[in-house]
Amino acid sequence: MLIKIKCVIGIFLLLTVSSMAQQSLKDAEKLLESGEVVEAKKIFLQNDNNSLAKEYLGDIASFNKNWDEAISYYNELVESHPENAMYNFKLGGAMGMKAYYGSKFQAAMLLGDVKKYLKKAAELDSSHKEARRALVELFMQIPGFLGGSKIIAESYASDLDRLNDVDALLADAYIYKIQEYRDLAKNKYEEAIRVAQRKPELISRNYLNYELGEAAAIYEVQLDAGEKFLKNYIKDYGYKDLKSPAWAYYRLAQIERIRENRQAALAYIEKSLSIDPKFDKALIEKLKIKRL
Repeated sequence: MLIKIKCVIGIFLLLTVSSMAQQSLKDAEKLLESGEVVEAKKIFLQNDNNSLAKEYLGDIASFNKNWDEAISYYNELVESHPENAMYNFKLGGAMGMKAYYGSKFQAAMLLGDVKKYLKKAAELDSSHKEARRALVELFMQIPGFLGGSKIIAESYASDLDRLNDVDALLADAYIYKIQEYRDLAKNKYEEAIRVAQRKPELISRNYLNYELGEAAAIYEVQLDAGEKFLKNYIKDYGYKDLKSPAWAYYRLAQIERIRENRQAALAYIEKSLSIDPKFDKALIEKLKIKRL
């Protein structure tokens, strides 16, 4: 009888601890969504044996551009869940960002693994849009002798036609952009903006708002729409987004400069520099605005 009671108590304690951990993770998720990244991380670290907590820790490390830390967390997840498309994508993505920000030697060393994990993510999930967008950019950026291929990039871009029209058009535009076909890229970007306006449900992640607004600013098309997308990006900015709001304010300043609205442009560029005082592109833009 005593053994049975001990078993019941043991099971109760396990369930209680599990329930507390789940509630703790929910609290951390709420903190993360509200932008309290440091406080959320403290809770996730207390539960770092949990796969969900580990994924969030990798996401936070990526948000802070701590690529080695992010790779470590995602690598653990891939080792324990090798058939998980999202884990493979995040590992490949973090490695890709480390390669981008690191030395040429690091990039060369990481390239094979970046391709491996991104391709596996796309193979495991036929509807994974982000993996296909990343593969389009990867195969267009790297030279042919290292495995780059316009044909492979176009094949991943064509996959996006059945998944999301905005992603597909942005992928096509990127291919033209890398080939320096400016007019063709401009047409595709403008079409992407029009489709996104007509079907806002296709903006399935906040970063698309930035991409569309950036295209409007760079190619001087659909400026009103571009302004709206960038403001939406700032409003919904969170730990999943690649670019700081400083970039969005910089693009808004560009749009106002194109409109020759000097005061509005200066106000936006000051907001950008208040976030990142050493933002070189914003400092150059400020000089352009002052010459209006």
